[in-house]
Amino acid sequence: MAGIAEADETSQAQTGTPVNEAPSKQPQAPPVVSETAAPSPSGMYYRIDANSYAYYEKPKAYSFLVNTPLNIVDWLKDSFQQKNALTIAGIAVATAGLIAVDQDLYNGARDIGHTLHISGDSAMGRVSPGSPIQYPKDVGTALYYLGDGMIPITITLGMFSYGMFTSDVRSLQTSSQLAEGLLSVAVVVQTIKRTTGRETPGEATQSGGTWRPFPSFSKYGSSTPKYDAFPSGHLATSMMTITVLADNYPEYTLIRPVGYTLMGLLSFQMMNNGVHWASDYPLAIAIGYGLGKVASSHGRKVVATGDVPEKATKRPLISDITMLPVPTNNGAALVVLGKF
Repeated sequence: MAGIAEADETSQAQTGTPVNEAPSKQPQAPPVVSETAAPSPSGMYYRIDANSYAYYEKPKAYSFLVNTPLNIVDWLKDSFQQKNALTIAGIAVATAGLIAVDQDLYNGARDIGHTLHISGDSAMGRVSPGSPIQYPKDVGTALYYLGDGMIPITITLGMFSYGMFTSDVRSLQTSSQLAEGLLSVAVVVQTIKRTTGRETPGEATQSGGTWRPFPSFSKYGSSTPKYDAFPSGHLATSMMTITVLADNYPEYTLIRPVGYTLMGLLSFQMMNNGVHWASDYPLAIAIGYGLGKVASSHGRKVVATGDVPEKATKRPLISDITMLPVPTNNGAALVVLGKF
């Protein structure tokens, strides 16, 4: 065990290296950078730093459906523990403070948008009349599109496809976590929206918007913007997605800073186009973060390097990468060759 741990610590320069169990009793050679374990029903180990690995179970096809209600229950249990009292108080104070100045902040966002020539229109372009496929048509709609549900759905499907194609258990488990996170956020956010019934800025009949708790399903469905401002589903979904990805891929250190920057731009634009008030954001961020942390814990366990089974085998996913300069008619290009 000590020999394997020592070899891992001295020879692995890259995170995300998976390991799975095998019956061989032969001495293990030093691990190679950029390796992945062969598929195993028991899952895989992925190196996350010099002292620890993350063990991933292969998710079942229905795992995300089973975990969705568990996500919500676990999140509620954890949120209302005494250790989180200050956090809850902070969210409440931040929300109340922003409500008091919501109208001024909204007006300010609109002024900035006008000065920078950023449209306040939230309507997307469509491939053809009536087509469900939408696309941003200017800077304003591009910023708003950052919170569109198609982005996390596309990421989820991409992770699933990659995991299936390469037998990467971490990618499969991440896609399952994202799916359950999306469903969990939708249930929680819709429940609160339909409970609070707050007007969006674009539909406000008074400063800061009117609150009409518990609107009927027919009223909510026919005049949604009059009731669905609080909290922001776009921001909650974005926060959940960033949290799950960052927890599962800690080696990609830019996930959080880039993700949070995009969330900031989205937050501004949702005020600029009259979809949300600033006070709709604190609770949304907390919901997304909390549900994301719960989701990322499913099928994943961090263990010390010394606890990884001794009888471990590895096979390269990409064993060799070569970069070659190649002349072209217009100059030169760099070709990347990988052996699979």
